Amino acid sequence: MWATLDFEASGLSDQSYPIEVGYSLPDGSGHSLLINPLTASDVWQYWDDYAEQEIHQISRQELQQNGQQVVDVCRHLNSVLGQFEYVFCDSQWDLFWLGRLYHAARMRPSFMLTEIGHWLMQENGIERARFQLALEEQGPVKHRAMHDAQQIRLAITQLMG
Repeated sequence: MWATLDFEASGLSDQSYPIEVGYSLPDGSGHSLLINPLTASDVWQYWDDYAEQEIHQISRQELQQNGQQVVDVCRHLNSVLGQFEYVFCDSQWDLFWLGRLYHAARMRPSFMLTEIGHWLMQENGIERARFQLALEEQGPVKHRAMHDAQQIRLAITQLMG
């Protein structure tokens, strides 16, 4: 049994941080959580206006008004995803943002996040390019965490037959 996870972030920089996390479960259901950066124990200030306007379209104001506390997001993820042998993401950036999220909450994840391209090749001999093609066949990426996590799930399911 496995689940998938995806993040949206303040940008693509080593100063960036997660602003939304979403996952997709084996039954196809999913959930996403906005993250309030003001609740991080670290100082999360970096913001890429291009990412907001052209990619995820989530504003700082929306995060501050509707985002959950970093600690609550980590507790939720641990509760839901801790039961799975594998939790897959499709980018090294997701691993970075997971680490940043849990560090800011002063917590540890109860699950291991694994980049799918590495796992597919190691466990099944499937090259990342095949995964990328299966992902593209799911339609355009929306850059919203739960939707993208669901597309990752569908692409893996397609490859694993």
